[in-house]
Amino acid sequence: MINIKPSAAIRKNYNQISELCRLAGEPVYLTKNGEGDLVLMDVELFARRESKGCETMR
Repeated sequence: MINIKPSAAIRKNYNQISELCRLAGEPVYLTKNGEGDLVLMDVELFARRESKGCETMR
C-alpha cells in the first residue's frame, strides 16, 4: 500500500511518520499543496536499496 501524507504531517507527527517508515518497510510520500514533494524512508531500507542498485550497475 502506498503511504501518502501531507508535508504538515512531518512537522506535527515526526515520531509517527518515522515509525510508519520503519514498520511499513516502504517509502512514505509527502505532498506539498497537493502535489508530490518528498519521499521518506527508513535508513536501513535505503541502504539495502542502494546496495542492490550498485550491484545491478556492475
